[in-house]
Amino acid sequence: MANSVIGASNIDGPRLAALFVFCCCAYLTVYSVEAPIRYGLFLSGHDSLIFIRDGLMITPMLVLFAAHAQQLRVHPAFVVAGLLIILHGLVLVGTTGSVTGVVYGVKVLMNLLVGFFAASLLLSPGRRTFGWLAFLWLVILVGVFLDKFVMSFPWTGIKTVIGDLSVDVSKDWEIQDGFAKRVAGFTRSSIAVASIMPCLSIVLLCKIKERMWRLLIAALAVGVVLLTTQKGSLIAFTPIALILCAAPEYRANRLRWAAGLYLILAIALPVMTVGLHMEHGAGVFSTESLFLRVAYTWPEAWHWIDRHQMLWFGVGLGGIGAPQRLYAPDNFNPADNVFLLLFAYFGVFTFLYGGWIGHLMLRPVTGSPERMVPALAIVAFALGYGVVLSILEDQSASLFLGAAIGVLWRETIPVRDRVGDRYYAEQSGFTAGRNRYLRPRRL
Repeated sequence: MANSVIGASNIDGPRLAALFVFCCCAYLTVYSVEAPIRYGLFLSGHDSLIFIRDGLMITPMLVLFAAHAQQLRVHPAFVVAGLLIILHGLVLVGTTGSVTGVVYGVKVLMNLLVGFFAASLLLSPGRRTFGWLAFLWLVILVGVFLDKFVMSFPWTGIKTVIGDLSVDVSKDWEIQDGFAKRVAGFTRSSIAVASIMPCLSIVLLCKIKERMWRLLIAALAVGVVLLTTQKGSLIAFTPIALILCAAPEYRANRLRWAAGLYLILAIALPVMTVGLHMEHGAGVFSTESLFLRVAYTWPEAWHWIDRHQMLWFGVGLGGIGAPQRLYAPDNFNPADNVFLLLFAYFGVFTFLYGGWIGHLMLRPVTGSPERMVPALAIVAFALGYGVVLSILEDQSASLFLGAAIGVLWRETIPVRDRVGDRYYAEQSGFTAGRNRYLRPRRL
């Protein structure tokens, strides 16, 4: 059991792994039913207690760091994350003079690091964790259908104020058409449903072997995303769901192709549509939202970056999007594109960091091929939805994406670094002779 836990994560102890699993599941639970929780806090006048949720992400990292510090060592992920925060945080302080913006930027990306450590404990979970994630999937499903067809929840349309920031809960979009109504169910927003539902569905689809059950789960998940009217998530997730319902031997390469296509779109659309004039209709199922991005959001984001960037370093960590609400509320721009968000945060380093992830996706698999599939699917979905959304600002998507990166790194470690690793030899079907060389296997 200990070997299984260690082999599935980037954590070197079963107790630490159990802590990460518990905190991740608790965090996703709060995320899945955030609307009624915020409603209860709103009624009691304790809106700020929602920040306890962030403690579920901070606590396991502090415990892991302390455990390593007792052994006079530091995990390389902590070193890399610390250096990146210092470098890009100083850039933001230099460009905007805001330290709070850096803190908010760290909060945005914090879940990536937690997910990296959890890795396959989240994407290819054990029986109990899988059961809980399946339960959350069902809760979200029921919440959306109730919100869409049965009742209006009492928390629909409320605003909670934390500090000087106003937060919409299950925003009332004032849409009269019942089918076009944007619903959030028990989550805080329709975007939250469109972000977490595909991620949970990918985990379920990769874990369940029976094809009929996979088809049912995929159909229900796509249906739920359709009910939220989030077209970006629907377009990104539907092909991935179809791939995961197909024969296993074709999944990995098709997911890589899908990720590559989505990456090209994520970069090309905000770059090549500058100055473009396009026709559009009206309503939630028209191209109006794309028009608004092309005509206003993306050009204004480029204008903000151009005026505030430091050479080729971008604006800095927290340089656009939600952190702007703290230091530049009058210039708040949601970015609505993952490439724009990252370019504002990291400048040309975006290509370096993104290239590293792409390298991991293409490296030969030296670990478990089965664990690679959900990781590839999560990355593909994040890039697809990231074409029209700053997907990293969504806490659940960021957590799952971090887990996907952790899996890609863990399961593609070069063979020379696996010498003497009996666990991988047993789990991955390798054979180690006297020379103890292991032969990698391509997926």
